[in-house]
Order: sequence, then C-alpha cells, then structure tokens
Amino acid sequence: SLRASHPMVPLGSCGAWWRRQYHDPHPATCHLALCTVQLLFAGMHVTSKPALDFIPPFGFCTLRLVLALPFLWWLALKEGSRRFRSAELLYIPPMAFAIGIAYSFIFVCNQRSGPIATAMVQPLMPISTGAFLAVLGLEPLPPFKVFGMLVATFGTSLALRVYSTNIGPGPLDVFLLVIQASSYGVYIVLLTRALGQIRTAHEIETRALKEASSEQDKPPPGPMMFLFSATLLAEVAIACVGLPGLVTAVNWQDLPVAAYMAVLYAGIASSCFAHGLNSWAVSHVSGVLPTVYSGVQVIWTALLSYVVLGEKITWDQAVGSLLTICGVALVSWVREKERRLLRQEKVEMEETREHEAETERGHGMMPERRLSATIEQRRISLDAHPVVLDVGLDEGANAEAKPRTSLPRIESGVEIGSVDKFE
Repeated sequence: SLRASHPMVPLGSCGAWWRRQYHDPHPATCHLALCTVQLLFAGMHVTSKPALDFIPPFGFCTLRLVLALPFLWWLALKEGSRRFRSAELLYIPPMAFAIGIAYSFIFVCNQRSGPIATAMVQPLMPISTGAFLAVLGLEPLPPFKVFGMLVATFGTSLALRVYSTNIGPGPLDVFLLVIQASSYGVYIVLLTRALGQIRTAHEIETRALKEASSEQDKPPPGPMMFLFSATLLAEVAIACVGLPGLVTAVNWQDLPVAAYMAVLYAGIASSCFAHGLNSWAVSHVSGVLPTVYSGVQVIWTALLSYVVLGEKITWDQAVGSLLTICGVALVSWVREKERRLLRQEKVEMEETREHEAETERGHGMMPERRLSATIEQRRISLDAHPVVLDVGLDEGANAEAKPRTSLPRIESGVEIGSVDKFE
C-alpha cells in the first residue's frame, strides 16, 4: 500500500509541481517510478546481450562499476555517517564477495542463458533471503510462508525448464542463475547483521559517554556506506578478472557503437538513474508493492527481447514466471504481517514500561530499568531490488553496567521486513 493518497495537484508552476511530487508524491507517481525502474533494468538485460559478444562479462561488469561507483560514493556521503572503525572493516570482505557475485554473474548468465532467463530469476531474491534467515534460525517459517516459497521455487523451475535438458538453460546455467539471484540475499543478511551490531554498540557508547566528540556525534555507517565500500572492494576483484579480457579479447577499433552505448547504459541509466529512482520510490511506499513490481521486470524484458532481439517467451515460461511472482507476493505478505506484529509488540512493551516507570515515580522510587526502544526503518535500493531494513535497539539505561550474554534483538528484512533474533 502507498504511504499517502491525495488528489493530484494542478500543474500550475511546473517546477513547484515537481518539487511537490518529490517530497509528497501522488500514488500514480510512485507506480510510474517503480514501473520505470523495472523498464530500465530490463533495458540493461537486453542491450547488454549483443554487447557481450564483443566484451567479456567480467570486463563489461568492470566498466559498469567504474561508472557507478562515483554515484554510490555520493549516496554514501549523503548519509552523513562517520568513518569505519578498524573492527568494522571486517564486515566488508564477505559483503563484497556476495555483492560481487551478484554484479558479475548477471552478465555471465545473460551471455550464457539470455536476458529473459536472467530476468526470470531476479524475483527470487526475497525468497532466498527468507530461506537464509530461516536456516540460520533468525526468521520463523509459518505454513503460508513455506507454501509461498515452494510456489516460487516451482514457478522458477518451470520458467527455466529444468525438467528438460534439450530446451532451456543447462544444469550449469541454472546453477549460475540461482547463485546470482541468491547472492543478493546473502548480502542483505550480512548487511543486516552488521548494521544491527554496529548500531547497538553505538547506542551503548552514546549512553556511556557524557560528552561526545564531533566524530561520535555522527551516526554509525549506514547501508549506503556499506554498499559503496563493498562495491569498491568487489570492483577490485572483478577488475583483476576483467581487465585482462578488456586488453586482449576486445578489438576496440572495430567495437560497434551499440557496445559502447550498452556500457554507458548499464553504468549510468541502470546503476545511477534507475538506482536513485528506485531508492526514492521505495522510500514513499510500504507493504509488498515494490516486491510485486519485480515481476514487471520479466514482462518488460520479454517485450524488449522480442522487439530488439527477436526472442520469444513460451507459455511454460510465462506460467512459471506468474507462479514465481505469486509465490513472492505470498511470502512478502506473510513477512509484512510479521513485521507489523513485531513493531506493535515493541510499541506495547514501550507503553507498559513507561507506565511502570510512572507508577514507580508516583511511589517515590526510581525505576531500575526503563526501555528505550528505537526502531529505525531504512528503505534503499540494491540494483533493481527494493530493500527495507528495520533496526530495533532494545537496550535499557543501565545496559553498560550489565554485561550481555547475547546481542539484542534486531528487526531486518527485504522489502517487508523480517525478524533477526540474536539469542
């Protein structure tokens, strides 16, 4: 559901209207933005396919990230967070490994299996994230969520035609496709753990120090700082693989103009413009809407592939993609309910503790422990994937005096949130 609904304001001044839409958009504007984002990423799948005949996949990814990194750095600076501390840098290498696979394999899969198959597995990212959290014991698995995961898995299997070795991607190609989509989920799980632990430590330090320095006044590193840092490290590794191919395998004198344009499109249109538009759009919507829109990417890719490349989507691929989207929507709906229930529980707990504190004050006593629960929700974009991070800190005023045997509870998730219990 959209956050706010109001009648479209008259155009009048075009600049004023656009400023109004930026800060308080009409629902139709959000729908248009989400649809445009999926169109832009579908365009990257289709335009990069012929270019990959001239530029190796890792080389293509190297060029794309070179263009994208300045934009990600700008987004990281806008967060206004402090620099990483030495211990916090240890979070970055595993994140870089996961996001690097996602970045590079999308072009490997496109070259081997085509843009339609590559787009078909992208909606699986929320499913893989939920599965990883469930395996780690960090997220419950009610029957409806399990059913949705099974439906999405069956739909993807049907779309990729895993039942036949004569048509569709081969076993290795299916493996690469699933690994590519799942790597985003691994990155989100790692990001969630890192943000929760760092912000918990920051909360304890803030209460322990009477006078914080200007460095400590700044918030801890946020999701965009982690994304930039992980992408930068991933680019170093990808470039080590991709640069030799760019030097020896690419005939730059005879390289078609379309290949140059495909690189610019992937680096600017999808990595910068679409990424920024997606981040803006998901910050103004709630519920399962952005996740469901991930299925629009499959539709756009199929249409563009038919028009530009002459590729057709078959009935079993269409049915499989529809089942995948339905499964993702069901899992997203269950997670949204879980997130709302958890937030409601935290609100009720806060009210109960506040009431107990007021009662103790009425009897002339100081409360031994007051709950200071803060729930911060961050909505960001990870390529074409909408991501929602709910970080809840459940720490008392005397937390620094009482050692903990476990980390505090952390809410997290992809689009509709999930529960990350460190117990």
